Amino acid sequence: MISEKFSAQRFGKYFKYDLKQLWHNNGKAAIGLGFISVICYIIWVSFSLIFTGSWQAPGIAARLAFFYLGALILMFYQTRTYGYLTEKKAGQSWLMLPASTLEKFVSMMIITVVVIPCAYLVSYLALDAIIGLLDPTAGTPIIAGYSEVSEAVNEAMSAADSEGFHFNLAVLAFPVFLQMIANLLYFLLCGICFKKWKIMGGIGVLLALEMVLAPFLTHIAFKYWTPAISNYDYGDDPVLLTGLINSVMNYAIVIDGLLVVGLAIGIYYRLKTLKH
Repeated sequence: MISEKFSAQRFGKYFKYDLKQLWHNNGKAAIGLGFISVICYIIWVSFSLIFTGSWQAPGIAARLAFFYLGALILMFYQTRTYGYLTEKKAGQSWLMLPASTLEKFVSMMIITVVVIPCAYLVSYLALDAIIGLLDPTAGTPIIAGYSEVSEAVNEAMSAADSEGFHFNLAVLAFPVFLQMIANLLYFLLCGICFKKWKIMGGIGVLLALEMVLAPFLTHIAFKYWTPAISNYDYGDDPVLLTGLINSVMNYAIVIDGLLVVGLAIGIYYRLKTLKH
């Protein structure tokens, strides 16, 4: 008997359909956004020719800056990925699809958190690598520079470890990863909640929350955290400093993890109660 809540076979069919819809509607934009690397290259070379009279491609630092700019645009773009659900005709058609809310939710999560970011990442890095191969003035492609950065980080971690600073790289990186997921899910939620002004609505909610929470968090910090930290003389003690940083990172992981779970629950509830 096929489960009404989740069936692997039914989910597979719906997921293929969802990917096709993504490609026809918004999927090309994620890949096209990777061309921001080419735009960066053209602008940089043009300004170099105008102001210096020489051909000079952007270095890896500038290309990384444009990569993060594209990632920021991609984050805002999540309001459009499933934003059509707030439209009456498209929303009704989506509700009539033969799949459960849970199956639609899982497909939405995979596409938002995995498929779209990976499409942008591959597109940008591939074009950046082509630029690096064709133009020697561009220097090392980002994908090749990553290995150099990784080696430098490993050397720094080894040096810190020899000094008694035992940091867990996963603990340091995981909050950033969770925060990226939370950003994607937040604007996805805004896209399926706001009928108009989806991006501005999402930014407005963030500003309102900041205005409400900032005084409260500041009060908590001065009342509890500042005295707790000032009571310890960390000095150059690697054990105490390592413990402090790891504790902060662990708290960040818990907070970001709860944020991701809360946003996922909010998205599922919105899908469950979606009506036209």
